[in-house]
Amino acid sequence: MHFVRHWHARLGVLTAVFFLLLALSGLALNHTDALHLANYQVHTNWLMRWYGLKPSVPTRGYLFKDGYFAASGGRWVMDDDILLDQDLSESKQALVGAIAWGDMRAIASEDQLFLYLPDGTLVDKLSSIALPNTPIKRLGSINTDGKPLLVLETSQGSFITEDALTWRILKTEKTSATGAPAWGSEQILPATLSASLKHTFAPSLPLERIVLDLHSGRIFGRYGPLLMDIVALGLILLSLSGVWIYLRTVRRKDRH
Repeated sequence: MHFVRHWHARLGVLTAVFFLLLALSGLALNHTDALHLANYQVHTNWLMRWYGLKPSVPTRGYLFKDGYFAASGGRWVMDDDILLDQDLSESKQALVGAIAWGDMRAIASEDQLFLYLPDGTLVDKLSSIALPNTPIKRLGSINTDGKPLLVLETSQGSFITEDALTWRILKTEKTSATGAPAWGSEQILPATLSASLKHTFAPSLPLERIVLDLHSGRIFGRYGPLLMDIVALGLILLSLSGVWIYLRTVRRKDRH
């Protein structure tokens, strides 16, 4: 009894921190939606270095009259705001253009067109079904009768729209009368944006991912899951030894 009590106490002290870690992370994961863990981004420098993540700051992007758009490492940034909409991950094609269109910003990949407000709110996302043709080669705008029209250049010609709902082909005679479309093209981003870009494109991870890695032990590296397996075995031993101590104690009381 003395031997079991002695090692039961030592094992409990050694593994208490891991038990607390498992319990707290498990509670957090059970309520991940209520706690909004997936929406909270962690930018801590030492933690990102621990994960092996390095900043990927773009040197080129699209400049607007009163802002910019840049993309790197799967992250889209417009005027220092990260575009967080989950639909962005669905676009696997390369970006082909970004322009300011009236009071909105239009961003196009080869197979999709995204429309945003200047504050980063997604207004609409058009896929190939809602577009006149794909793949998109260029994105631009043209003024006709004082109205800014959005222009998509595809392999089947260029198409224009006033509302992104109805499209019609851009005729050659119309371009000669109004001038050629202003195409959105990548440019070297000005040096004045350097500090802002470094901050915005600093690596980050959702808090949910970090809590999940803590719970599984993967945050401790290659052998982290093995460590948590050992902790789990320790919990089993603690449970068995605790039951054994309890039963022995009860038997002694019964004898007395």
